[in-house]
Amino acid sequence: MQDFRTQPADHRFFGTMSFLAAAVVITGFARTYAPKVLMGAPGAVPAIVHVHAAIFACWLVLFVAQTALVMRGRIDLHRRLGVAGVFLAALMLTVGVATAITVARLDHRGIPGVEFPDAEGFLLLNLGATLVFSTLVAAGWHFRRNAQAHKRLMLMATVGGLMPPGIARLPLVSGHTPAIGGLILAFLLAGPFYDLVTRRRLHVAYIWSLLLALAFIPPIVGPVSATGTWHRMAAWLMR
Repeated sequence: MQDFRTQPADHRFFGTMSFLAAAVVITGFARTYAPKVLMGAPGAVPAIVHVHAAIFACWLVLFVAQTALVMRGRIDLHRRLGVAGVFLAALMLTVGVATAITVARLDHRGIPGVEFPDAEGFLLLNLGATLVFSTLVAAGWHFRRNAQAHKRLMLMATVGGLMPPGIARLPLVSGHTPAIGGLILAFLLAGPFYDLVTRRRLHVAYIWSLLLALAFIPPIVGPVSATGTWHRMAAWLMR
């Protein structure tokens, strides 16, 4: 991967993006998940969803903390916490898949603005988001000694894998498909746009990240999830 040199504004950009990612996800889910917890009847929310929420919240805290440590020059602590981050990401993969299957079994078909004709479509979207996150985190760990690739892959893992569900639940955005799609695309392109402005070229990590993330957006997931092949696979997963 190309060796981009760190520029003074880089820390501010990645720090801001990490904070925005966490704020968007927390705001979106606080609007839908929190009321169910506070006012819902016992058992209204499957236990795995609570586990999922707790683990993913831990990742957001870690993501912001890791960015802050780099900004403060604490690379030593950043690397030590990175090992814990790998185990947390592996746990997120397991719990993410289990949660996607559980809500599909309950016939959840999406959320306002991102809805599918059947639960199989929503299952594929959720599994795709988990795949995007896990794949990019694994790539980020692999390139951990290449700071320029590493930070871009970790950013795209969070933006491409975790932010879309939070964006789709934001006030004034939820239920409006064009607004949801536009905001997701804006966050996906923020890093590449910053590279174009500051370097006049894209880091290859962004190119591969975008290709992976865009392969699992609803307009593509919808037709794929309607095929007989996916329905057979989904039936096996949901059995």
